[in-house]
Amino acid sequence: VEMNASWQQKNLTEYCKSKGIIVTAYSPLGAKGTRWGSNEVMDSELLKEIAQAHGKSVAQVSLRWLYEQGVSFVVKSYNKERIKQNLDIFDFSLTNDDHQKIS
Repeated sequence: VEMNASWQQKNLTEYCKSKGIIVTAYSPLGAKGTRWGSNEVMDSELLKEIAQAHGKSVAQVSLRWLYEQGVSFVVKSYNKERIKQNLDIFDFSLTNDDHQKIS
């Protein structure tokens, strides 16, 4: 399902977890350039603040948030450096305050 910090799918993910269904998030960084999407995730001032506090990028914070939600995710990129950055999300954790702000 489409899921990201702007489109959180809370009810669906809670239901799926209760039934043992694994959720996979697509468009985890938003869907800029599509007719249905936007750039709300990557342009989020809140996510920028959280990223700066952790010394990470907005994309890394967004992907870490999904990881901490217990969902898998699919990120599309053709840029080798961004692919490396997208994998660099396991050396930090979001705080409870971060989670509350994102929610």
